Amino acid sequence: MSRLTFLARRFGFAVLATYLVMTVAFLVVATMPDPNLGLVAFGSDDPSAAVNAVKEAKNQNDPLLDRYVTWLGDLTTLDWGRSMGKFGGRGAPVVDLLAEGIPRTLAYVVPGVALSFVVSLVIGSYVALHSDSRIAGAVSTLGYVGLGMPNYFVALLATFVLGTELELGVTYPARPIDALLSDPLSLWPFLVPTLVLSTTLVGGQLRYVRAESTEVLGEDFVRLVRAKGAGNVRIARHLLSNAALPLLSLVFADLLSTLVVQVYVLEYVFPIQGLGALGLQAISDRNMPLIIGTTMVVAYAGIAANFLQDVAYVWFDPRADFE
Repeated sequence: MSRLTFLARRFGFAVLATYLVMTVAFLVVATMPDPNLGLVAFGSDDPSAAVNAVKEAKNQNDPLLDRYVTWLGDLTTLDWGRSMGKFGGRGAPVVDLLAEGIPRTLAYVVPGVALSFVVSLVIGSYVALHSDSRIAGAVSTLGYVGLGMPNYFVALLATFVLGTELELGVTYPARPIDALLSDPLSLWPFLVPTLVLSTTLVGGQLRYVRAESTEVLGEDFVRLVRAKGAGNVRIARHLLSNAALPLLSLVFADLLSTLVVQVYVLEYVFPIQGLGALGLQAISDRNMPLIIGTTMVVAYAGIAANFLQDVAYVWFDPRADFE
């Protein structure tokens, strides 16, 4: 099988996986009872009419299959509908809400993932080359602590220190891209969730970099390079170049786990109106269009990461098996 055929097949699987994920998300949300209907009935003189009005506004009276077919067509044509309130009121287009929220999430996710990757590469390769030193032992201990420390606890601690102890008023820019171009210093509040996010990522990546580097250290070519008098910097370069593919896989996996779990946790604690905050509010309101929209972003990111991982294997490793 040629590389082009392999990538075409993987792309087809990615598209199929996208629709499967969206189908599951639709069925889960569409078949769950809406607790907001009870609130409508409790506060109305005619509970039955009020509940039916909300169901009609949310298209919940239509047959499930018809709703799914309509939604599937809208998904394919990129018509993601308008946001809905708890009681069926129409809001802003989902695409506009996502366009506003995603940059706020990326403002700390991208630097957090990049920072953790760089720190893990540097420290992990150092620990592998100096495995018997006290620093290596201390780094390993800190790695386990970072991996086991819940981000929710660290985020609450950071919020307490900033708001109570330091009495700093934290305001997150509504448009991070505009702030980056006009006033980069105004982005400093995103530094806190960036560091919090990096703690768990560094803990996992550090152990993986150390394990991969230690394994490569036992190869014959490393002994040959060392015998020729190469220093630790050159040896580390050889280590990382040979461990690049597994490390890329780890970065893509971390990106997916970050979007699925940690974004929602961090934006629950920090007042960042990003993708996680939109998703949490949408679930609370049973806002089907926005739930599907946020789910699609997460699914697209995960599936795209897996596809890019396959592309990386094809690009960097000529020995890859495409069967």
